[in-house]
Amino acid sequence: MLEAILNLLIVIVTLLFVGFFFLREIIKRWRIGLRMAAGDESLLTDSSVSVKTITDAPQGSVIVSHVPAKIIDDGQ
Repeated sequence: MLEAILNLLIVIVTLLFVGFFFLREIIKRWRIGLRMAAGDESLLTDSSVSVKTITDAPQGSVIVSHVPAKIIDDGQ
């Protein structure tokens, strides 16, 4: 009987622990969404948020590090 109660207690504590982390992630992502919608510039320097740079370019374009971009004028 004591072993069954102990097993049940371990299951409950484990589920609470996992549930806590899921709830924390959901709240964190919700708050980041609110900050993005508000245009909060402090997101760029926030250590808990990683920022990825996305560049829109024509298909087949390649980004090369340390090379400045130049506009190519085709004479039109």
